Amino acid sequence: MSREDIQNCRHFMGLMSTELERCGKIVSGLLSFSREAPLEYKEIDLNDILKSVISLTRHKIELQNIRLKIELSESPLRITGDTNRLQQGLLNLIFNAVEAMPEGGDLYVHSRFYPNHQCCEISVKDTGCGIPKADLGHIYDPFFTTKLEGEGTGLGLSIVYGVVKNHRGRIAVKSKVGEGTSFTLNFPIC
Repeated sequence: MSREDIQNCRHFMGLMSTELERCGKIVSGLLSFSREAPLEYKEIDLNDILKSVISLTRHKIELQNIRLKIELSESPLRITGDTNRLQQGLLNLIFNAVEAMPEGGDLYVHSRFYPNHQCCEISVKDTGCGIPKADLGHIYDPFFTTKLEGEGTGLGLSIVYGVVKNHRGRIAVKSKVGEGTSFTLNFPIC
């Protein structure tokens, strides 16, 4: 085994370890879904979380013939938050976007800093199937899903909503059937 193979193996073992830990925390999050578990707040940079989520999902995105377009704020997006919950919420948004584009498309992930408003913004936009207007009022309801039986739990967006609210943030959605969906998250900065 070459030195490069050993380094690659170590890299992937580290990723596996990190992801197993994250999966355990996701399961804990689902178990505590109906009861509020204490969050582990600390000062974090949302751009770092976005980079991590993009790194974890990039392979799946490329396999689905989706073009990823990333534009991250040059300024750090420092908020007080729980890294694992924020990562879980962003993963849910990105996976929903990927599932909305089974034939491929464009996925935009942007972050911005608004110093005058003391907030930062993350947007996740896809060019997928879109959400029917009649369903938009229910997308954050627990167990609401437009997917076929066995394909979704209906918890993804309700978890995203809870994560954003627990971080004193706001979430907005715009969608048009046949054109795609855009989620915008705003958080107060430290």
